[in-house]
Amino acid sequence: MRMTIESVFKESQTLCAETVQQVETPRKVADLALYAVAGSALYGATMGLNHSLLQAAVSAVKVPALFLVTLAICLPTLHFIGLLFGSTIRFSQSLVVLLAGIALTSILLAAFAPISLLFLASGSEYPFLLLMHVAIFAFCGAAGLYSIHRNFLFIRQEAGGDTASSPSAHVLKVWMLLYMFVGTQTAYILSPFVNRAPSFALFHEGQGNFYSYLWSVVKELLAR
Repeated sequence: MRMTIESVFKESQTLCAETVQQVETPRKVADLALYAVAGSALYGATMGLNHSLLQAAVSAVKVPALFLVTLAICLPTLHFIGLLFGSTIRFSQSLVVLLAGIALTSILLAAFAPISLLFLASGSEYPFLLLMHVAIFAFCGAAGLYSIHRNFLFIRQEAGGDTASSPSAHVLKVWMLLYMFVGTQTAYILSPFVNRAPSFALFHEGQGNFYSYLWSVVKELLAR
């Protein structure tokens, strides 16, 4: 198949079938990585524009890094624990499925970029913009996780291996929760939306985690 932006959404079964047959796997990995980086970089730039062009450029690097770092942390866990519980899926197949999910998430983020710019141009303040970005990331991330779950099911059906009720299938569900928590904490560490202070900041200053910081912003917004 010819990998295009729309095929990430419309031809997932064909992608999975060719992944099982190991058809042009390196090219698929390269194409999916390109879509993931380009889409997330575009949205990241709109996040940083609230502060400055420099912050926009840094955020355009940070958002793709967020996805790729989370992938690098979580992929070995999924693959090898899956093998422990009887999975027959190859490492390269897992990589393609996860990259397809990240690419889908990133393309959706890019589609939300005009909305991000609209609220930025309307002069919305930091707490509202932060919560808006969190909501958009949550929606796009959920769509990506749904895609990952669906594509792994297709892979299992094509390979004729483990079923949806097998132990390795339950491992995937637990791993998706781990992926979500690792992703949110990585986002807190990388801080692609650092622009509360008037001066440029590379990373968020402070301790804690994503959820405690988000709650503090919610309380600040409710107190107004």
